[in-house]
Amino acid sequence: MSDPNTPAVPPGWYPDVEVPGGQRWWSGSSWTDHRTPPAQAAYTQQYVQPAYATAPHYAPVAFPEHAWPYVGQAAPPGVEVPLWAPLYGATMGQAWKRFWRKYADFSGRASRSEYWFGALWVFLLTFGTYLVGAVLLAVLGSVLVMSREAATAFGIIAGLLGLLWFAAYLALLVPMISLAVRRLHDAGYSGYYYFMGLIPFVGGILLLVYLLTESKPQGAAYDLPR
Repeated sequence: MSDPNTPAVPPGWYPDVEVPGGQRWWSGSSWTDHRTPPAQAAYTQQYVQPAYATAPHYAPVAFPEHAWPYVGQAAPPGVEVPLWAPLYGATMGQAWKRFWRKYADFSGRASRSEYWFGALWVFLLTFGTYLVGAVLLAVLGSVLVMSREAATAFGIIAGLLGLLWFAAYLALLVPMISLAVRRLHDAGYSGYYYFMGLIPFVGGILLLVYLLTESKPQGAAYDLPR
C-alpha cells in the first residue's frame, strides 16, 4: 500500500537499484521488466528526465499477531475459519449460524456475505411473521361473531401476537447491531460509524455506503483471536 504522504511518481526511466548505472521503467504504479544497460543510461537520460531521484517506497500493511490474513477472499480449501475471524464467501446458513453464535460480539470483523445474508434473514423473519400475523388476525376477525365477548377475545389475541412480534424484534436488534459493527471493522472503519445512521436524511445513506465497502487489511486491527 502506498504512503498517502508520498506524491505520485509519473511514468518514466529511473535509476535501477539492482543494476548500478542502469535504468528501469516505472509505469506510474509499479516497476516493469524494461531496463537499459549502464552503457545506454546516458543516452536514455536526454530523452526522459526523471522528476524524482527515487521511486516511492510502498510499506506493506502490518497485520497484528494472529490476524486472519485472507482479506476479501475465501480461505483455501481445508482451512477451517475460526469463529473470531471473518468468513468470506459465507452461505446463508453459515451467516445465520454466526449471527446467533456472535450474538453480542462487537469485536472482530464480518464479511459482506455474512452481513447481508444476516440482514436478509432478519428482514424475512421480521416482516414475514408480521405479514402472517396480520393475515391470521384478518381471517380470525372475519370468522368470529363480533359480540362483546368475541371482540374482547380478539383484542387479547391481537395484543399477545403484537407483544410476541415486538419481543422477537428486540431479540434480533442486538445481534444485528453487533453484526453491523463487525462489518464496519472489516471495511476499515471504527464501529462508532454506526451512529452516523442517526443523522437525519444523509446518515442512513452514508452508513449504507460504509456497509457496502469492500474488505480492507486495516480491519485486522479489530481482530480478537480466542
